[in-house]
Amino acid sequence: MAHQLRAPLNPGDLVLVYNKTIETNWGLLFKNKWNGPYRVIRKINNGPYELEELDGTELARRFAASQVKRFYPRGKLMDTKEDTKEDTEEEQSEEDESINEEEVSEETTESVAE
Repeated sequence: MAHQLRAPLNPGDLVLVYNKTIETNWGLLFKNKWNGPYRVIRKINNGPYELEELDGTELARRFAASQVKRFYPRGKLMDTKEDTKEDTEEEQSEEDESINEEEVSEETTESVAE
């Protein structure tokens, strides 16, 4: 029976994935051994994990539990899904402000012309 080394990863957890190509290629000796972070989508039948990029793009392959480890961000992590929603709201409010400024400038030029 296999032993469980750590608590299982849950959907939404951030993880790093081990880069196995480093083991067989001496030219990559000083490259990063872990890629990521990625977000866990789900665990399939107590086996591999399905992962996605932070922007929501699902990775083509699945990864064994021995190839992933939990990621602990040091600061604010740039979550692309959340950022695109916030950016859209900010852009909309900026557009509204610029439209209001244009209306005010048109009103002042009309009153000056009279």
